[in-house]
Amino acid sequence: MHKLLIADDEKLIREAIVELIDWEALDIQITASCKNGMETLDAIMDTAPDIVMTDIRMPGLDGLDLIEKLQSLDSHIQFIILTGYPEFDYARRAIKYGVREYLLKPISEEAIIEAVNHVKKSLPVYSNPGIADLVSRLLVCRQEGNTEQARLLLDHFFTHFAKPAELRPVGLNLLMELHTQFLPPSAEDLSHFAEQILSEQNVMNLRDIISRQIISLLFTDSKQKSAFAKTSLADTVKAYVSAHLDDENLSLKYIAENLLYINVSYLSRTFTKQSGEKFSNYINRSRIEKAQRLLRQSGADHIHVIAEAVGFGSNPQYFSQVFKKYTGSTPSQFAENK
Repeated sequence: MHKLLIADDEKLIREAIVELIDWEALDIQITASCKNGMETLDAIMDTAPDIVMTDIRMPGLDGLDLIEKLQSLDSHIQFIILTGYPEFDYARRAIKYGVREYLLKPISEEAIIEAVNHVKKSLPVYSNPGIADLVSRLLVCRQEGNTEQARLLLDHFFTHFAKPAELRPVGLNLLMELHTQFLPPSAEDLSHFAEQILSEQNVMNLRDIISRQIISLLFTDSKQKSAFAKTSLADTVKAYVSAHLDDENLSLKYIAENLLYINVSYLSRTFTKQSGEKFSNYINRSRIEKAQRLLRQSGADHIHVIAEAVGFGSNPQYFSQVFKKYTGSTPSQFAENK
């Protein structure tokens, strides 16, 4: 199922798009409905949608500026523009940013459905035959203590994947789905497991590696497993964020795919549960707290340099908006009143 985020400053339009279309029939999950550009960017950081349907004129960060920023943050997102302004410059910029659908308001349900189906063709398709059913049956095996049946289920499931490249993401997602039922893995466990499956080129060996890990997860005593969960995923993410605050392209999706090798939706849920706040709030708050420290030291003359140092280098206006949201004042005002 693909994930869709809707952004429009008109509440009635947002609600109509969410409620009037049978998204489940389109194999689409609505991840968020946002009223402005800043809220949209935060929601994208937290939910990693496949498709963003956005108005152009919104308070704060407008739709086209949002798309421009996201080109470097996540190039795989597909965009659908909603606008009541048939201006050539908007269309030209949209084409430049690779927008595939440009819809003029008022928009019919049929036009939205057609646009979504069109952009879906450009999204990657992952083949997960019966994964939800497999998880349910594996949990029954665990309750019954039937290790042999669990192995047979996994062997049968893995016959759907003839190449290592097909099996790797499925195996990781299956493991993460099972981890949601039990203890979260430590960063060391994840790194070791990811290294094993990424380096293995033989599909039979890869099936064995994944099966052994899943069997161990299902049937190892929970007291033994707790010894391996000393480092939480949230702590690992926080440590990485702290060391890379100046990277304006830093995202939870990047950390999930390139550092931890796990599903971003799983990481988002786990981070929020373990830390008590969403990733977007944590990274923005960390950046603004560092900016405050730098402003106290350097003053208003170095605002542009400070913006770069905390990951807002290409958009000082957005830096000012986020800073005011978290502190109640602009960077200049803060520096003057320090």
